[in-house]
Amino acid sequence: MSLAGFLLLGALTQPAPAATTHCELHRKDQTWQGTCPGLLGGTPALTLSPAKSVKSGRYRADADPDAIYAGDMRGPNASVSVELEVYRGGSGILRPEGVRWLVVDHVSTSPDTLTFDIAAGKTVPPSDLDRAIIVRAAAILSSATVWDRADDRQCGDEDKTWSIYCAMLRATREVTGGIHHRRPAMEVVREVVDRRSAGRNYEHRLRDYNNDPRTTLADVRTLFEDALSRLKQ
Repeated sequence: MSLAGFLLLGALTQPAPAATTHCELHRKDQTWQGTCPGLLGGTPALTLSPAKSVKSGRYRADADPDAIYAGDMRGPNASVSVELEVYRGGSGILRPEGVRWLVVDHVSTSPDTLTFDIAAGKTVPPSDLDRAIIVRAAAILSSATVWDRADDRQCGDEDKTWSIYCAMLRATREVTGGIHHRRPAMEVVREVVDRRSAGRNYEHRLRDYNNDPRTTLADVRTLFEDALSRLKQ
């Protein structure tokens, strides 16, 4: 579901304050239900259930999550889907739909409760798969003949041309087995576009930079090169 109308739309899409939020969920039948008071400026209600895989794509190649949960994050009038992956030692990642990933610490489970902290001031670091995504996207946009200069943010499996945004989505699916619009690879590319387009007032950064008549194929190539350089840093 779209983020439109969601209670935390403004807070979730803005930089988070440097604080830690404690989430406590209680078991009800086969789900855990609870809240994260103060999460990014709101008090969303979470419902999570055990899941077999992370549908929005694998985060890293060198380790598998010890536990995976999927469900929703709700406000009074709408909700967004969310996934939680937990690694050995109690660290993890919370992935709300359409929102940047959140760092999770101190995950603890018992027969009746699921608790964890969200380190709102931290950023999920790019993984080896994020680097592979950017390398693959650069290969997809290898020439002017396959570059879609009129991006409408609609990306199909049968497309023969790709915008920057659609190339990134296709690469994400090929590399990780799923897509999430705000995984680290996408965020790094957006950061490069932000630097290049200061003062241009783009509505959708990747779409508008792609469609800007000032953007050349050479710019697209160096966009991916700059993103890879940022990953090394």
